[in-house]
Amino acid sequence: MAGLSREHIERAVPLGSSSYYIIRFSPAPYRNDLTHLFAWLRELTNIPLECSDPGVAKTRLQWWREEIKKSVKGNAQHPVAIALSETINTHKLPEPLFQKIAGNIENDIEKTSMAEWEDLHLYCLSHGGNFAELLSHTTGCNETFKTTIRQIGAYVTLVSLLRNLGADLRRGHCLLPDSLLQQHQLRPEQLLQSQSRARSREMLQTLSDTATRWQIEALESLPATQPPTSLRPILNQLALAQRLHAVLEADGLKVVDGRTHLTPLQKLWTAWRAG
Repeated sequence: MAGLSREHIERAVPLGSSSYYIIRFSPAPYRNDLTHLFAWLRELTNIPLECSDPGVAKTRLQWWREEIKKSVKGNAQHPVAIALSETINTHKLPEPLFQKIAGNIENDIEKTSMAEWEDLHLYCLSHGGNFAELLSHTTGCNETFKTTIRQIGAYVTLVSLLRNLGADLRRGHCLLPDSLLQQHQLRPEQLLQSQSRARSREMLQTLSDTATRWQIEALESLPATQPPTSLRPILNQLALAQRLHAVLEADGLKVVDGRTHLTPLQKLWTAWRAG
């Protein structure tokens, strides 16, 4: 049976991380497979963070795209892709979902800008929605929840984008819709300037309110009774994103100058209560 070394597991789902608690409080039979998925995602999301040269980053991403194809065929080379191969083939995970996430990473490498809210929504669906769908395929979740699962994934991604806004701006990447910036008479570079903080605060509140609306829309279609255990990884993701979102709001959305984290104890308590 293929598996990951402790080194790769600790890199992918470090103790105290959100992914660690998402997996820890998911059904035991699926934890290894969920670990493989989070490990793969970590490898890809690290590319634009670790490679300052776009050409090098694209080459590395293309290599991973080929590794996914090899994982499906069972002849991958990277330890993460080898472990993922069994997960893909056991649960019949659709290769296009992996490739769409990779396409989103390419947008990050190219620092593609967003014109409208719809572009941002599609971005969040392509990243978080597709990954949430992979998690749900792995746990055998009913297809009737697909739209809900994808919207939860989009909400999780938007909250992450809000939290990471300052760090992204400092590396020259702004994922905010041009229409939102224009509405508040802002340019991306002004978001880091103290003299623009009042307008920035209003803009950030609009972004946070949009995240709240996405969350409400996603929750409307969840079953009123106890959700199936196959939804547990998705609900863990949702609960942690909701808690982080609440903390960001309580802190006054001060996301430009710092990066807010939940403590491991907060994550533990939140994920445990999600069940």
